[in-house]
Amino acid sequence: MARYRSEIRTGNAQKALLTGVLCAILIATMCLTFVAFSSVDANGVFDASAAAQGSAYAVVEVGSLRLLKGENVSARLPMASTTKAMTALVVIENTPDLNAVVSIPDIAVGVEGSSIYLRKGEHLTVKELLYGLMLRSGNDAAVALAVNTCGSVEAFAEKMNEKARSLGLEDTNFVNPHGLSAKGHYTSAYDLAVIAATALRNPVFREIVSTKFITVASRDGGETRYFANKNKILYNYEGATGVKTGYTTEAGRCLIASSVRNGMEVVAVALNHYDYFDLCSSLMDYAHENYVLERVLDKDAVYAEVKVKKNYRVKSAELHVTNDFFYPVKKDGSEKLRSETEVVDEIVAPHSKGEPLGEVKIFMDNRLLFAEKLYTIYDIDKKGWLF
Repeated sequence: MARYRSEIRTGNAQKALLTGVLCAILIATMCLTFVAFSSVDANGVFDASAAAQGSAYAVVEVGSLRLLKGENVSARLPMASTTKAMTALVVIENTPDLNAVVSIPDIAVGVEGSSIYLRKGEHLTVKELLYGLMLRSGNDAAVALAVNTCGSVEAFAEKMNEKARSLGLEDTNFVNPHGLSAKGHYTSAYDLAVIAATALRNPVFREIVSTKFITVASRDGGETRYFANKNKILYNYEGATGVKTGYTTEAGRCLIASSVRNGMEVVAVALNHYDYFDLCSSLMDYAHENYVLERVLDKDAVYAEVKVKKNYRVKSAELHVTNDFFYPVKKDGSEKLRSETEVVDEIVAPHSKGEPLGEVKIFMDNRLLFAEKLYTIYDIDKKGWLF
Protein backbone atom coordinates (compact mmCIF):
# COMPACT_ATOMS: atom_id res chain seq x y z
CA MET A 1 0.00 0.00 0.00
CA ALA A 2 2.82 2.39 0.88
CA ARG A 3 4.52 1.72 -2.48
CA TYR A 4 1.25 2.29 -4.35
CA ARG A 5 0.78 5.71 -2.66
CA SER A 6 4.37 6.63 -3.50
CA GLU A 7 3.76 5.84 -7.18
CA ILE A 8 0.62 8.00 -7.13
CA ARG A 9 2.58 10.89 -5.64
CA THR A 10 5.31 10.43 -8.24
CA GLY A 11 2.74 10.40 -11.05
CA ASN A 12 1.13 13.58 -9.73
CA ALA A 13 4.51 15.31 -9.56
CA GLN A 14 5.27 14.35 -13.13
CA LYS A 15 1.87 15.68 -14.24
CA ALA A 16 2.47 18.94 -12.36
CA LEU A 17 5.91 19.30 -13.93
CA LEU A 18 4.50 18.64 -17.39
CA THR A 19 1.68 21.15 -16.83
CA GLY A 20 4.20 23.77 -15.70
CA VAL A 21 6.37 23.24 -18.76
CA LEU A 22 3.39 23.51 -21.09
CA CYS A 23 2.25 26.75 -19.41
CA ALA A 24 5.73 28.23 -19.70
CA ILE A 25 5.86 27.36 -23.39
CA LEU A 26 2.41 28.89 -23.94
CA ILE A 27 3.34 32.13 -22.15
CA ALA A 28 6.63 32.41 -24.05
CA THR A 29 4.82 31.85 -27.34
CA MET A 30 2.26 34.53 -26.52
CA CYS A 31 5.02 37.01 -25.60
CA LEU A 32 6.94 36.34 -28.79
CA THR A 33 3.78 36.69 -30.86
CA PHE A 34 2.97 40.02 -29.20
CA VAL A 35 6.44 41.46 -29.81
CA ALA A 36 6.70 40.07 -33.32
CA PHE A 37 3.49 41.84 -34.30
CA SER A 38 5.44 45.09 -34.51
CA SER A 39 8.93 43.73 -35.12
CA VAL A 40 9.21 41.54 -38.20
CA ASP A 41 11.44 42.01 -41.20
CA ALA A 42 10.48 42.27 -44.87
CA ASN A 43 10.01 38.50 -45.04
CA GLY A 44 7.81 38.32 -41.95
CA VAL A 45 10.63 36.99 -39.74
CA PHE A 46 10.76 38.09 -36.11
CA ASP A 47 13.39 40.77 -35.54
CA ALA A 48 14.52 40.58 -31.92
CA SER A 49 17.16 43.29 -32.34
CA ALA A 50 14.72 45.92 -33.60
CA ALA A 51 12.15 44.95 -30.96
CA ALA A 52 14.69 45.64 -28.22
CA GLN A 53 15.29 49.17 -29.48
CA GLY A 54 11.75 50.47 -29.04
CA SER A 55 9.92 52.68 -31.51
CA ALA A 56 8.90 56.30 -31.99
CA TYR A 57 7.03 58.64 -34.31
CA ALA A 58 6.49 62.36 -34.84
CA VAL A 59 4.86 64.80 -37.25
CA VAL A 60 5.93 68.45 -37.46
CA GLU A 61 5.06 71.50 -39.54
CA VAL A 62 8.02 72.40 -41.74
CA GLY A 63 8.19 76.17 -41.25
CA SER A 64 7.73 76.42 -37.48
CA LEU A 65 8.99 72.93 -36.56
CA ARG A 66 6.01 72.66 -34.23
CA LEU A 67 5.40 69.10 -33.06
CA LEU A 68 1.78 68.29 -33.91
CA LYS A 69 1.70 64.71 -32.67
CA GLY A 70 4.24 62.16 -31.48
CA GLU A 71 5.28 59.30 -29.24
CA ASN A 72 8.72 58.78 -27.66
CA VAL A 73 9.83 61.75 -29.77
CA SER A 74 13.16 62.19 -27.93
CA ALA A 75 14.11 58.50 -27.68
CA ARG A 76 17.55 57.85 -29.17
CA LEU A 77 17.15 55.14 -31.79
CA PRO A 78 19.03 53.83 -34.84
CA MET A 79 17.56 55.24 -38.07
CA ALA A 80 19.00 53.13 -40.91
CA SER A 81 19.01 54.83 -44.33
CA THR A 82 16.93 57.81 -43.19
CA THR A 83 20.43 58.95 -42.19
CA LYS A 84 20.84 59.92 -45.84
CA ALA A 85 18.60 62.96 -45.47
CA MET A 86 21.42 64.60 -43.50
CA THR A 87 24.02 63.16 -45.88
CA ALA A 88 22.33 64.79 -48.86
CA LEU A 89 21.86 68.11 -47.08
CA VAL A 90 25.52 68.30 -46.00
CA VAL A 91 26.73 67.39 -49.50
CA ILE A 92 24.51 70.00 -51.15
CA GLU A 93 25.52 72.74 -48.72
CA ASN A 94 29.24 71.97 -49.05
CA THR A 95 29.55 71.39 -52.80
CA PRO A 96 29.97 74.52 -54.95
CA ASP A 97 29.21 72.70 -58.21
CA LEU A 98 26.76 69.80 -58.06
CA ASN A 99 27.53 69.02 -61.70
CA ALA A 100 31.18 68.37 -60.89
CA VAL A 101 32.30 64.88 -61.98
CA VAL A 102 33.43 62.45 -59.28
CA SER A 103 35.84 59.57 -59.87
CA ILE A 104 34.60 56.69 -57.74
CA PRO A 105 37.19 55.67 -55.10
CA ASP A 106 37.92 52.06 -54.21
CA ILE A 107 36.45 52.49 -50.71
CA ALA A 108 33.01 53.17 -52.24
CA VAL A 109 32.93 49.90 -54.20
CA GLY A 110 31.11 46.90 -52.74
CA VAL A 111 29.70 48.61 -49.64
CA GLU A 112 27.23 46.21 -48.01
CA GLY A 113 23.49 46.70 -48.20
CA SER A 114 21.58 48.77 -50.76
CA SER A 115 23.75 49.68 -53.73
CA ILE A 116 23.81 51.38 -57.13
CA TYR A 117 26.76 49.10 -57.99
CA LEU A 118 29.48 51.66 -58.48
CA ARG A 119 32.73 50.61 -60.14
CA LYS A 120 36.15 51.90 -59.18
CA GLY A 121 37.25 54.78 -61.37
CA GLU A 122 33.93 55.33 -63.15
CA HIS A 123 32.60 58.85 -63.31
CA LEU A 124 29.30 60.33 -62.12
CA THR A 125 28.37 63.87 -61.15
CA VAL A 126 27.67 64.79 -57.54
CA LYS A 127 24.02 65.31 -58.40
CA GLU A 128 23.73 61.90 -60.08
CA LEU A 129 25.18 60.31 -56.96
CA LEU A 130 22.65 62.23 -54.87
CA TYR A 131 19.84 60.70 -56.94
CA GLY A 132 21.36 57.26 -56.38
CA LEU A 133 21.62 58.05 -52.68
CA MET A 134 18.04 59.23 -52.14
CA LEU A 135 16.02 57.25 -54.72
CA ARG A 136 17.81 53.88 -54.54
CA SER A 137 19.40 54.31 -51.11
CA GLY A 138 22.87 53.49 -52.42
CA ASN A 139 25.28 52.95 -49.54
CA ASP A 140 28.11 53.03 -52.06
CA ALA A 141 26.86 56.43 -53.28
CA ALA A 142 26.90 57.66 -49.67
CA VAL A 143 30.56 56.71 -49.24
CA ALA A 144 31.55 58.21 -52.60
CA LEU A 145 29.82 61.49 -51.71
CA ALA A 146 31.36 61.57 -48.23
CA VAL A 147 34.89 61.06 -49.54
CA ASN A 148 34.40 63.60 -52.32
CA THR A 149 33.05 66.21 -49.88
CA CYS A 150 35.38 65.82 -46.91
CA GLY A 151 38.16 63.41 -47.91
CA SER A 152 37.03 60.56 -45.64
CA VAL A 153 33.95 58.97 -44.12
CA GLU A 154 35.10 59.98 -40.64
CA ALA A 155 35.57 63.65 -41.57
CA PHE A 156 32.20 63.69 -43.28
CA ALA A 157 30.48 62.21 -40.22
CA GLU A 158 31.93 65.03 -38.15
CA LYS A 159 30.55 67.53 -40.67
CA MET A 160 27.14 65.88 -40.25
CA ASN A 161 27.42 66.27 -36.48
CA GLU A 162 28.40 69.92 -36.85
CA LYS A 163 25.24 70.48 -38.85
CA ALA A 164 23.17 68.67 -36.24
CA ARG A 165 24.61 70.88 -33.50
CA SER A 166 23.92 74.01 -35.53
CA LEU A 167 20.27 72.95 -35.65
CA GLY A 168 20.21 72.53 -31.87
CA LEU A 169 19.68 68.76 -32.02
CA GLU A 170 20.49 67.06 -28.73
CA ASP A 171 19.49 63.47 -29.48
CA THR A 172 21.42 62.87 -32.71
CA ASN A 173 24.88 61.57 -33.51
CA PHE A 174 26.30 60.31 -36.80
CA VAL A 175 29.09 57.78 -37.32
CA ASN A 176 28.64 57.17 -41.05
CA PRO A 177 26.80 58.65 -44.07
CA HIS A 178 24.62 55.63 -44.95
CA GLY A 179 23.00 54.42 -41.74
CA LEU A 180 24.41 50.90 -41.51
CA SER A 181 24.39 49.80 -37.88
CA ALA A 182 27.21 51.32 -35.82
CA LYS A 183 27.73 52.07 -32.15
CA GLY A 184 26.89 55.69 -31.40
CA HIS A 185 24.85 56.21 -34.58
CA TYR A 186 21.37 57.40 -33.58
CA THR A 187 18.72 60.08 -33.77
CA SER A 188 15.24 60.75 -32.39
CA ALA A 189 11.93 61.02 -34.22
CA TYR A 190 11.74 64.77 -33.55
CA ASP A 191 15.38 65.46 -34.47
CA LEU A 192 15.02 63.52 -37.72
CA ALA A 193 11.88 65.51 -38.55
CA VAL A 194 13.84 68.75 -37.98
CA ILE A 195 16.63 67.51 -40.28
CA ALA A 196 14.14 66.68 -43.02
CA ALA A 197 12.21 69.94 -42.59
CA THR A 198 15.45 71.92 -42.81
CA ALA A 199 16.55 69.98 -45.89
CA LEU A 200 13.19 70.50 -47.62
CA ARG A 201 13.82 74.25 -47.56
CA ASN A 202 16.69 73.60 -49.96
CA PRO A 203 15.36 73.54 -53.56
CA VAL A 204 17.91 70.98 -54.78
CA PHE A 205 17.11 68.56 -51.96
CA ARG A 206 13.39 69.06 -52.58
CA GLU A 207 13.81 68.36 -56.29
CA ILE A 208 15.73 65.14 -55.68
CA VAL A 209 13.53 63.58 -52.98
CA SER A 210 10.33 64.32 -54.92
CA THR A 211 11.62 62.63 -58.10
CA LYS A 212 9.97 59.29 -58.85
CA PHE A 213 12.25 58.13 -61.65
CA ILE A 214 15.45 59.23 -63.35
CA THR A 215 17.87 57.81 -65.91
CA VAL A 216 21.63 58.18 -65.47
CA ALA A 217 23.74 57.47 -68.57
CA SER A 218 27.26 56.07 -68.20
CA ARG A 219 30.32 58.17 -69.08
CA ASP A 220 32.56 55.13 -69.14
CA GLY A 221 30.89 52.73 -71.53
CA GLY A 222 28.94 50.99 -68.80
CA GLU A 223 25.23 50.32 -68.53
CA THR A 224 22.70 53.10 -68.11
CA ARG A 225 21.31 53.26 -64.58
CA TYR A 226 17.57 53.57 -63.93
CA PHE A 227 16.69 54.94 -60.49
CA ALA A 228 13.09 54.41 -59.34
CA ASN A 229 12.23 55.93 -55.97
CA LYS A 230 11.58 53.35 -53.22
CA ASN A 231 9.35 55.76 -51.29
CA LYS A 232 5.76 54.58 -51.80
CA ILE A 233 4.45 57.79 -50.23
CA LEU A 234 5.29 59.63 -53.47
CA TYR A 235 2.99 57.33 -55.43
CA ASN A 236 0.14 56.82 -52.97
CA TYR A 237 -0.31 59.99 -50.89
CA GLU A 238 -1.99 63.20 -52.07
CA GLY A 239 0.45 66.12 -52.01
CA ALA A 240 3.50 63.95 -51.19
CA THR A 241 6.90 65.65 -51.52
CA GLY A 242 9.39 63.06 -50.14
CA VAL A 243 11.55 61.93 -48.37
CA LYS A 244 13.34 58.62 -47.50
CA THR A 245 12.87 55.01 -46.45
CA GLY A 246 15.21 52.93 -44.29
CA TYR A 247 15.67 49.43 -42.92
CA THR A 248 18.27 47.46 -41.00
CA THR A 249 17.88 44.53 -38.61
CA GLU A 250 18.82 46.78 -35.69
CA ALA A 251 16.74 49.82 -36.65
CA GLY A 252 13.69 48.05 -38.05
CA ARG A 253 11.53 49.82 -40.63
CA CYS A 254 12.04 53.60 -40.71
CA LEU A 255 10.53 56.35 -42.83
CA ILE A 256 10.56 60.10 -43.36
CA ALA A 257 7.47 61.22 -45.27
CA SER A 258 6.41 64.74 -46.26
CA SER A 259 3.44 66.37 -47.95
CA VAL A 260 1.83 69.71 -48.76
CA ARG A 261 -1.87 70.51 -48.61
CA ASN A 262 -3.52 73.93 -48.56
CA GLY A 263 -0.13 75.61 -48.30
CA MET A 264 0.97 73.71 -45.19
CA GLU A 265 3.85 71.24 -45.44
CA VAL A 266 4.42 68.59 -42.78
CA VAL A 267 7.04 65.92 -42.14
CA ALA A 268 6.19 62.61 -40.50
CA VAL A 269 8.83 60.26 -39.09
CA ALA A 270 8.47 56.62 -38.03
CA LEU A 271 11.33 54.76 -36.36
CA ASN A 272 11.05 50.97 -36.01
CA HIS A 273 7.42 50.62 -37.09
CA TYR A 274 6.43 47.66 -39.25
CA ASP A 275 3.50 49.57 -40.80
CA TYR A 276 5.60 52.68 -41.41
CA PHE A 277 3.87 53.79 -44.62
CA ASP A 278 0.42 53.54 -43.04
CA LEU A 279 1.59 55.21 -39.85
CA CYS A 280 3.19 58.19 -41.60
CA SER A 281 0.15 58.54 -43.86
CA SER A 282 -2.16 58.66 -40.84
CA LEU A 283 0.11 61.17 -39.07
CA MET A 284 0.06 63.48 -42.08
CA ASP A 285 -3.71 63.03 -42.40
CA TYR A 286 -4.07 64.09 -38.77
CA ALA A 287 -1.95 67.19 -39.31
CA HIS A 288 -3.73 68.29 -42.49
CA GLU A 289 -7.20 67.61 -41.08
CA ASN A 290 -6.69 69.35 -37.74
CA TYR A 291 -4.29 72.27 -38.36
CA VAL A 292 -4.12 75.33 -40.57
CA LEU A 293 -1.34 77.87 -41.08
CA GLU A 294 -1.96 81.30 -39.60
CA ARG A 295 0.14 84.31 -40.56
CA VAL A 296 1.58 85.66 -37.32
CA LEU A 297 4.22 88.04 -38.71
CA ASP A 298 3.95 90.20 -41.82
CA LYS A 299 7.09 91.83 -43.24
CA ASP A 300 4.98 94.58 -44.81
CA ALA A 301 3.24 95.47 -41.55
CA VAL A 302 4.35 98.36 -39.32
CA TYR A 303 4.79 97.14 -35.76
CA ALA A 304 5.88 100.46 -34.23
CA GLU A 305 6.90 104.02 -35.13
CA VAL A 306 9.79 105.57 -33.22
CA LYS A 307 10.97 109.19 -32.97
CA VAL A 308 14.33 110.05 -34.55
CA LYS A 309 16.77 112.54 -33.01
CA LYS A 310 19.71 114.38 -34.63
CA ASN A 311 18.30 114.22 -38.12
CA TYR A 312 16.26 117.23 -39.13
CA ARG A 313 14.92 115.55 -42.26
CA VAL A 314 13.63 112.35 -40.66
CA LYS A 315 11.36 112.80 -37.66
CA SER A 316 10.27 109.20 -37.15
CA ALA A 317 10.90 105.72 -38.51
CA GLU A 318 8.69 102.67 -38.94
CA LEU A 319 9.79 99.30 -37.56
CA HIS A 320 9.28 96.00 -39.40
CA VAL A 321 10.21 92.32 -39.17
CA THR A 322 12.43 91.00 -41.94
CA ASN A 323 10.30 88.00 -42.97
CA ASP A 324 6.75 86.72 -42.98
CA PHE A 325 6.12 83.95 -40.49
CA PHE A 326 3.31 81.40 -40.29
CA TYR A 327 2.37 79.11 -37.43
CA PRO A 328 0.08 76.05 -37.41
CA VAL A 329 -2.99 76.33 -35.16
CA LYS A 330 -5.93 74.00 -34.63
CA LYS A 331 -8.79 74.45 -37.05
CA ASP A 332 -11.36 74.25 -34.26
CA GLY A 333 -10.31 77.68 -32.99
CA SER A 334 -9.22 76.42 -29.58
CA GLU A 335 -5.74 77.96 -29.92
CA LYS A 336 -5.42 81.74 -29.87
CA LEU A 337 -2.29 83.67 -30.88
CA ARG A 338 -1.48 87.20 -29.75
CA SER A 339 1.50 89.54 -30.04
CA GLU A 340 3.27 92.03 -27.78
CA THR A 341 5.72 94.67 -29.05
CA GLU A 342 8.66 96.15 -27.13
CA VAL A 343 10.71 98.95 -28.75
CA VAL A 344 13.21 101.68 -27.82
CA ASP A 345 11.92 105.13 -26.89
CA GLU A 346 13.80 106.89 -29.67
CA ILE A 347 16.45 106.53 -32.38
CA VAL A 348 19.55 108.72 -32.21
CA ALA A 349 21.08 109.20 -35.67
CA PRO A 350 23.15 107.82 -37.24
CA HIS A 351 21.47 104.44 -37.23
CA SER A 352 22.10 101.29 -39.30
CA LYS A 353 19.08 99.37 -40.55
CA GLY A 354 20.79 96.14 -39.45
CA GLU A 355 20.64 97.16 -35.78
CA PRO A 356 17.51 95.88 -33.97
CA LEU A 357 15.37 98.41 -32.13
CA GLY A 358 12.96 96.10 -30.39
CA GLU A 359 11.07 92.88 -30.83
CA VAL A 360 7.62 91.45 -31.31
CA LYS A 361 6.69 88.50 -29.13
CA ILE A 362 4.16 85.86 -30.16
CA PHE A 363 2.14 84.09 -27.45
CA MET A 364 -0.28 81.18 -27.47
CA ASP A 365 -2.53 80.99 -24.42
CA ASN A 366 -0.05 83.16 -22.46
CA ARG A 367 2.85 80.89 -23.41
CA LEU A 368 5.70 82.57 -25.31
CA LEU A 369 6.28 80.81 -28.62
CA PHE A 370 9.03 82.98 -30.07
CA ALA A 371 10.23 86.56 -30.52
CA GLU A 372 11.36 88.35 -33.68
CA LYS A 373 13.57 91.46 -33.85
CA LEU A 374 12.29 94.75 -35.31
CA TYR A 375 14.29 96.95 -37.71
CA THR A 376 14.05 100.09 -39.80
CA ILE A 377 13.95 99.45 -43.55
CA TYR A 378 16.68 102.02 -44.29
CA ASP A 379 19.77 103.58 -42.73
CA ILE A 380 19.32 106.92 -40.97
CA ASP A 381 22.18 109.38 -41.40
CA LYS A 382 23.12 112.14 -38.98
CA LYS A 383 22.12 115.47 -40.50
CA GLY A 384 23.02 118.84 -38.89
CA TRP A 385 21.07 122.07 -39.15
CA LEU A 386 22.05 124.38 -41.99
CA PHE A 387 23.69 127.69 -40.97
